[in-house]
Amino acid sequence: MPIDRKSIRTLLQNAKRPVLADILGKLWDLPLVEHADAIWENPGSHPPMEKEILESFESEFCRIGLTREQAKEYCSSLQKTRILQTATHSTATEGPTFLALHYLALMGLPPRETYFVGAYSGVSFANSAWSGCLNYSNRFDLETIISSQATEFARLKRSDADRSRDSAERRISLIPGKMRDAGVFKSRIPQKLVNLQPYFAEPIRKISPTAVCGDDFTVWSSQFCTNQLRQIIPEKSLLYFDLNEVISNYLLKVLKNSSHPLHRLLFDRKIRERVLEEFPGETTFFTVEVIRKNKIRQEALIIKDEMLKSENYQIELSLEKIIHGLEKGLLCPGLFLVFTVLSFINGLTCFGSFEQVEYLAEFKRRWIKIGFLEQELVRTVNITALTSGRCVDENETVVHPLDLLLGLEWSFPENITVGELMKPLLGRLGVAV
Repeated sequence: MPIDRKSIRTLLQNAKRPVLADILGKLWDLPLVEHADAIWENPGSHPPMEKEILESFESEFCRIGLTREQAKEYCSSLQKTRILQTATHSTATEGPTFLALHYLALMGLPPRETYFVGAYSGVSFANSAWSGCLNYSNRFDLETIISSQATEFARLKRSDADRSRDSAERRISLIPGKMRDAGVFKSRIPQKLVNLQPYFAEPIRKISPTAVCGDDFTVWSSQFCTNQLRQIIPEKSLLYFDLNEVISNYLLKVLKNSSHPLHRLLFDRKIRERVLEEFPGETTFFTVEVIRKNKIRQEALIIKDEMLKSENYQIELSLEKIIHGLEKGLLCPGLFLVFTVLSFINGLTCFGSFEQVEYLAEFKRRWIKIGFLEQELVRTVNITALTSGRCVDENETVVHPLDLLLGLEWSFPENITVGELMKPLLGRLGVAV
């Protein structure tokens, strides 16, 4: 059936997506180019970003390979726009949904500014973006992506045949099975990736950073994704980095300051109890890796009885223990801390997907009610900068970044509406079309 602004609002409300219903009820018929320009509008007169957050961005930019001078220049650009893309996960290659939001965001990128992609690494490798895989469409067979001379090829072929019976998705795993449920944050490049890389198809191999066993996976994946998107959408300044690394570095700086809001939140019992009255008890502050039955898995840490607890792990809620956990890379900042820091303490506009606009609206409502953080900033920060959609061709077959790198002739349809870009996603949102 035809979908208009009124019907999409009703359909999404029925799917229990009230914030998205309101946003798309206004934007559904808007030309995409107008929405792209609007989301880059200057966010206004927020207080300056904290010195500690800027230092943490600078450190991360250096970690992924930039010089100190380059990192400072990028930080200057970020201070000017105060905009991050935060809808993506840290992954070797992205899919049609992430590709769509990049096209949309880059349409409105102001001249001489940079598009910063803060990829979220606080997920397991088995997340929906399949972080440890080369992801592509069924337009291509396995031999097009990776040479049959690869030692692992027979196993990859069997996996591909099994998957093809149930799904049109295609992917080549670059990680061993034991890493499937491990966290991406602080993960290390496995030997499997090192072994497979020389056999990548030439268009992929030539832009893939050299993988060294034991090196940081998110440094490699950030560089690789940056190279891919620069090939696909040239002449734009863009940079991927690990968002959770930034927040981990930031927490190491600010938690030692007893007057900082996050120190008081974690270690002042009255303030913590007030916050936890409004935020659900299952709010994840950090994630941690545990070993169960010889497999690594990621678990969420919540606050309970003066402890940070998960199903199989606990740590004392003390400054000393948390600083130690952050320094050793044991604790990965969770969604709650990441977006409290970015949006509600530093006033950054975070471009986000259909899920993000829902939970940020809830975060904002609760922080306003609590009254603990700087209220004018919390009230005025933009938390509805929707960048979402799905790249498909004229036959409604999905388009992956790797498809384009391998020679698929396809152009992003800029002259469409927000609704037309979103429509291929509606089934995933619980909307029947």
